[in-house]
Amino acid sequence: MRVIRYLCVLVLSAMTGSLVMNIVYVGNIPFAFFSMILFGFYSIFATPVQVFLNRKPKRFHLKYLVIYITCSFVVWFIFAVLTDKNICLLKEYDIYLFSISFALIFWIWDSVFLQTAS
Repeated sequence: MRVIRYLCVLVLSAMTGSLVMNIVYVGNIPFAFFSMILFGFYSIFATPVQVFLNRKPKRFHLKYLVIYITCSFVVWFIFAVLTDKNICLLKEYDIYLFSISFALIFWIWDSVFLQTAS
């Protein structure tokens, strides 16, 4: 049952993040394609943090949000450095927007499905 909850968090986070990306970039990115990419990123980078934090579950805990934002920023920064040749990255608002929004999305779905005190 717990694995299904983890999958729900991953799928809903990926779909919601893809929706946000399509709103920001006015639908230039195919929804299903970006959802699969986000699903992969969330699976690789966010799930280990999520499993670690679920040892002491707390719903909508701000400390968890800060941890997710920090991890998200690090992942976005590494991804941007690896894919961009001009590094004026910290001046771009996109990295901050997506780091915070994707971490917030994951934190909300994580709190709804997994951060129960059971």
